[in-house]
Amino acid sequence: MNRRTVMQELGAALACLALSVGCSNKDAAPDEASAAAPAPGERPGAAAPPAEPLKLTVGHDLWIGYSGVFLANDLGYFKQAGLDVGLKPFSNPGDTLAALASSQLDVGLTTLQNLAVLNGNSETDVVAIALVDSSNGADAVVAKDSIASMADLKGKTVALTLGEVNHMLFLFGLEKSGISPGDVKITSMSADDAGAAFVAGKVDAAVTWEPWITKATKTGGHVIFSSASMPDTITNSVVVHKAKLDAGGDAYKKFLGAVDRGVQTLRSEPDKAYPIIGKYLSASPEDVKGMLAGDKIYDLADNKRLFGAAEKAGPAVASMKSVVDFAVQSKLVKKAPAPESLLDARLVR
Repeated sequence: MNRRTVMQELGAALACLALSVGCSNKDAAPDEASAAAPAPGERPGAAAPPAEPLKLTVGHDLWIGYSGVFLANDLGYFKQAGLDVGLKPFSNPGDTLAALASSQLDVGLTTLQNLAVLNGNSETDVVAIALVDSSNGADAVVAKDSIASMADLKGKTVALTLGEVNHMLFLFGLEKSGISPGDVKITSMSADDAGAAFVAGKVDAAVTWEPWITKATKTGGHVIFSSASMPDTITNSVVVHKAKLDAGGDAYKKFLGAVDRGVQTLRSEPDKAYPIIGKYLSASPEDVKGMLAGDKIYDLADNKRLFGAAEKAGPAVASMKSVVDFAVQSKLVKKAPAPESLLDARLVR
């Protein structure tokens, strides 16, 4: 209905009211009259009951890049968007993806690398619908002060998660230093456990992430290699089943919109945001501020640029291709999935 039609009808209604001619309910069509009548036991003029909120169970690991999600949850943005969101934490981003693939979750927050591995080893329809962040120093190899560089890790014990994104970071660092993986003693554990093992003095080095990098550097360790040396490679995403997206993506669209509000709050009111994020990561506001310096968090406008247009792919496809190539070279997958098939940009374009 155009604006002129609306104004014409409004004027007619006002004239009808003033003249009190032919405008009572007794003259209304039967369907209109019955619709206007209150139901038995209902107060006249009572508003219709509010729609039930859409329920989403969201899996995530405890990562600084998910700050927008934590803020949306804590500040009520999900609820205001008509969502009932339950956050479920996991130790590793790979665990999150496995739970999503088995339909224990509606949404998973995980790395592009894990998405590539899942699709390269199984028949699944899990796709990324948005990018959350890109690590720019918030993933790192931390080592004792006596270990000055990656080359000094020869013969040392390093804690990391085999097959996960921190393993990719480690291998990339070894390659740049000319060291063979066989020259290092690797013990596999989650990134959180690796950080804790290093802080406890149980290993010579660890490949971990925030908040453990900050904790490690406060207890005698230092960074010898980080994701800052491989920008836009360790990227986290929002992943869902494509079949559910095809069936109706309203809940997912609302989810992305609420997270975007969380990101905007982080950017406009950082002093308000830091303590909230700190609650999820068991970190002080000052430490949260430091962690965020090593991570690029994306909003919806960033995603539109990263995914690009249908006729011209954006940087997200290049990032996806780099992790697929790594997964193939490292023999982490049985087949190489097409990078474009793992990304679905319909909600961010």
